Amino acid sequence: MSQQINLFNPIFRKQKKYFSSATMAQALAIICVACALLAWDAGLRLRALQAQAASTDARLAARQQKLGEIKVQYAPRARSATLPLEIKAAEQELAMLANARDTIARGGVGDVRGFSAVLRALARQDVEGLWLTDIAIDNGGASIGLQGNALQAALVPQYMQRLSQEAALKGQSFSTLRIGPPAQADGSGAKAAAPVYLQFSLQSTPGRAQLAAVNQ
Repeated sequence: MSQQINLFNPIFRKQKKYFSSATMAQALAIICVACALLAWDAGLRLRALQAQAASTDARLAARQQKLGEIKVQYAPRARSATLPLEIKAAEQELAMLANARDTIARGGVGDVRGFSAVLRALARQDVEGLWLTDIAIDNGGASIGLQGNALQAALVPQYMQRLSQEAALKGQSFSTLRIGPPAQADGSGAKAAAPVYLQFSLQSTPGRAQLAAVNQ
């Protein structure tokens, strides 16, 4: 009987070296270059982002400055305490003017020229020896009442004829004419001296106008 004994031991086999020192050095160099490239790229990206952030900050500061200038230039005004009262007064005045315009348009005030034309006409007709003491005008000149004094009774018709020639008094007729001595101011009953003038009254209507009066 025979027996075989294997004296081969794998430990004595030549081992293959996968990572030599040169290979590890090359790998380390590649890793360092790759890290450097990554760091350089990251630096470029960081500087670009920083420049973009600086530009954005500059635009934001400019917009904020512009906004501040606009706020100062167009600052809201404080509300006036008297503004509502002024508006109400203006509305009332506007309503009054509108009513006056409508009244004039309807002819509710008679002659829209008013009293000035009539007064100028009376002032132009100056008869020596006759003077007015009271003038009353109503309805824009449609109704006139005159009172005055005259040295002679004949001066009154002459004065009326001259008034009829005035354009402002065209068509004006006096329905009442009174001429007489002045009323006695002394009530003692004593005989007074004869008056040196006469009083007259002209009325274009039976009633005396009351709207405007000039007393002398």
